[in-house]
Amino acid sequence: MELTLEQIRRITHGAARIVQEADGVRFCRFTARQEEIYREVSADFYRKSFATAGILLEFVTDSQTLGLEVAMQKASSRSFAFHDIYADRCLVGRLGSRDTASGLFGERYRLGAGTKTVQIYFPWSAASVLRRLELDDGALLAPVPRPNRMLLFGDSITQGYDALYPSHSYAALLADAMNADARNKGIGGEKFFPALLEEAEAPAPDYITVAYGTNDWSSRSAEELERNLREFYARLSALYPASRIFAVTPIWRRNENEEKPAGRFAHVGELIEQTAAGLPNVTAIRGYWLVPHDPSLFADERLHPNDAGFAYHAERLAASIRALLAAGR
Repeated sequence: MELTLEQIRRITHGAARIVQEADGVRFCRFTARQEEIYREVSADFYRKSFATAGILLEFVTDSQTLGLEVAMQKASSRSFAFHDIYADRCLVGRLGSRDTASGLFGERYRLGAGTKTVQIYFPWSAASVLRRLELDDGALLAPVPRPNRMLLFGDSITQGYDALYPSHSYAALLADAMNADARNKGIGGEKFFPALLEEAEAPAPDYITVAYGTNDWSSRSAEELERNLREFYARLSALYPASRIFAVTPIWRRNENEEKPAGRFAHVGELIEQTAAGLPNVTAIRGYWLVPHDPSLFADERLHPNDAGFAYHAERLAASIRALLAAGR
């Protein structure tokens, strides 16, 4: 049986909107207004806003097979893209390519006998339109609710650069660890951008993580950095007064000792910590130590973690958030 749009809606996490279009079902992680804002300021960021980072289909089924067909279009500076398919946390297969993030892809997978929980992680590096999702005729289909809601703001590292597989990005791993329906707002190359916070999204998230700063340091003046950083957190805190906001300072980068117009790399973290201390629902987390300072844990050996680096990133960030929540901070 081929799943309907309504059935697909019920099993989707990470989408602000789900739209039926002529070529299939499109999952949107930004609101229509946020997409329009990016269209007005940057063609590159607008293209990246359509990447399906953080989109997850999760459901319980007794189907023994699963048919998946997608149409992908490049939505990052990377030329690889995959969908990861799991049954009861065991990898069933990957749909996509190491060589291209564009084109039509389809496959049928064996899920095995019995009832199981299936997860399909969509690519962070491409915009993937779902053309077909099929289960055995008469098969059980039950959504898997996630009790927590999250927003994850950030740059390329939050979008997913450079996890080879989408389920290995820190954002996907963190969402799983927090049992959260998480909307990934990461955009490669992005900086603190207060204009993105024009209106609150509903329902309000329980938790919000913010992980900008590394691009601000490398391309902004000290004055621009401080102004945009403080305004972003002030707006975010006001928009979501009941949400717990975690201000994550930048992770290590290999050229941290270079002098930039914004000053020392460490200054960005210090400024984030100072800003968080002045807002009632914002708590800083030091990101500098989340990923060990080992170039082998970075795909480019300097900035973007690889799958192994992201495993550290997610595990340590989740532990920090849990500890703060347990302490009531």
